[in-house]
Amino acid sequence: MSQGIFGIIDFKQIIDQPGKLAATMGRFLNNSGSRKAVVSCKWDDHYILGMKRISEISIQQPGIVKNEDLQLIGLIHGEIHNYESLLQDIPEEAGQCSGDLDLALQLYRLHGKEFYRKFNGLFSLAILDLKKRAFFLANDRFGMAHQIYWTNVDNRFYFATHLKTLLSCPEIHKEIDFEALNLFLKYSYVSSPWSMIKGIHKLSPGNILVCKNGTATQEPFWDFNVLKNTPDNLDDAVFTYKELLKNSIARQLDTHGQVGILLSGGLDSSANVALASQCMDKKLKTFSVGFEDSAFDERPYARIVADHFGTQHHEYSINGSEIEDLPALIWHLEEPYFELGLFLTYQGMAAARKETDVILGGEAADQIFGTGGFAGGLPLALRYILLKGHLLGAASWMAGSLKRRYFYEHDNLAFKFRLLWNRVADLNDWFFYGYDEHELRQLHQNPLLAKTPRIFPDKQPTVVPDSFADLYRETQINQDIKHFSNENLMVKSGRMADMLDLTLRESYLDTELTDFMVSVDYGFKRSGGLVDHLRRNIQTKFLHRKAMEGLLPPEIMAKPKQGGFVPVMIFLENENLRKRIYMHLLNSDIIKACFNLDYIKTLFGNYEQHLRKKVYWHNFHNSKANRILFLLTFDIWHHFYLSNDFLEVQPMPLSEYLR
Repeated sequence: MSQGIFGIIDFKQIIDQPGKLAATMGRFLNNSGSRKAVVSCKWDDHYILGMKRISEISIQQPGIVKNEDLQLIGLIHGEIHNYESLLQDIPEEAGQCSGDLDLALQLYRLHGKEFYRKFNGLFSLAILDLKKRAFFLANDRFGMAHQIYWTNVDNRFYFATHLKTLLSCPEIHKEIDFEALNLFLKYSYVSSPWSMIKGIHKLSPGNILVCKNGTATQEPFWDFNVLKNTPDNLDDAVFTYKELLKNSIARQLDTHGQVGILLSGGLDSSANVALASQCMDKKLKTFSVGFEDSAFDERPYARIVADHFGTQHHEYSINGSEIEDLPALIWHLEEPYFELGLFLTYQGMAAARKETDVILGGEAADQIFGTGGFAGGLPLALRYILLKGHLLGAASWMAGSLKRRYFYEHDNLAFKFRLLWNRVADLNDWFFYGYDEHELRQLHQNPLLAKTPRIFPDKQPTVVPDSFADLYRETQINQDIKHFSNENLMVKSGRMADMLDLTLRESYLDTELTDFMVSVDYGFKRSGGLVDHLRRNIQTKFLHRKAMEGLLPPEIMAKPKQGGFVPVMIFLENENLRKRIYMHLLNSDIIKACFNLDYIKTLFGNYEQHLRKKVYWHNFHNSKANRILFLLTFDIWHHFYLSNDFLEVQPMPLSEYLR
């Protein structure tokens, strides 16, 4: 769809030929995606503003709005879900609001930059205050609309929802940021504020950029505050939760477009179907993706839900050939990215694209309840015990002693123990599918370039939480929602929807719902306390399960959590393709310039050995396949964005790329 916003702000110097520069920046949006909308631009000597938006409903204003009386200009990417309720805050003397941008300008007049806190929706929203010579740019709380790239060159501020748009400016240079590269190699994505281009930053979700007097500063415009008066008994909590989720779904379905629902067959997406069926009187369309291997396939459960609610159901089976689409995905993602669920999301949305123009997903349902550091919450339980005993330093020392090859290259209990203990000792080591710092030092030609930014605070916190519930809430907010959901899941889903001309809606990432889930007592998030976590005897998403009793078929309520990601090994099952990937990477100029080829050859050789052995733990093999595909992803990204003109080179199938 390639909608978005972009611009340049410079109140100190005159912008030379602003119209020509606006056309250059707007080239990608003009040439890409749907023809339902055109790029709207405004400029003068000190600013350039551009916006492309498809107006799905009447309140969505399709072009940049300027209020001459207030001397304010507004532009938006995304949508506001609570427009009607916010409209009541506008006094009659302000005049009539024709849509969401008019509303935003009036709210800014009344509340200043704090007005962003009032919005419930997915948006990147900018306001230029000509009187104050100030510019404000905010990203919604969950980063659902799009990442915002920005930079400051000689006191001139540049921003865009697409990296392609920003890189089209001749003043902006293209150079790899190795800290960002290491973030990708470790986590499978690049989290904000880093970007793959040195000097270009990403605006973090829930943050506002203030550009004034030639400087740009980023600050949060919201944070999770524990709500008062949340229910303290189960019946009230179930009722409130169900109402909040149903209201969120009703808001997502309030559109003139045909809405489809991604249905995995799990508890979360099935709840979307159940509650959506109560909000609509027309037949729902559902879309499911599965695998030939029954160990990973949830389609039988999706069919049960589809039959139960009488949906028009569509399915797709992933067989490994989808890896051919990797170059096209990377071109659209604009940065290296290979999260486990990438192809699952892509194929689900691709199937939906043929039938609908709006898709409802169930991302972050796990995260709003908290995961406890994954692995059933055991890492967080152990971490809490170590914190209370002031033993985290010893745990870190022990984690450092597990760096021998035996703990990395064998599909056994030792590998699993190292991963668990790393998660306990350092929140930054929660993800094991990528390269850790020990591996990065071996991978890089120059080990000094192996530094990875610490996303979470230092290993030794100065304040020990009063209770396990307090520590759980802290990681629920910072690790699960702000990081994993906002920086990863929503980037994947948002970019795939953009690529496929779909409008994305997410039911669980609703401000009212997430505020409630952060605030409720720990016992409503999952059953069992600290000891139960140690015994692995807990029930996750306790309140959600209770709310779905009597709504979902019993098979869904009883099933264990099964899917959620693609078994990446299937993309390397084809021996011929796998060997071509090896050969391509060993001959790649950028791979040879950055990395140690001997280490990479060992990586390939070990993978071939693993293929001939019996599988003990699928995630071990997934992690090894990921390391190979991470290198391929980086190579493809570099080819598009640094070696060539990304607007001239066209994505091709992987087999063709490897020639």
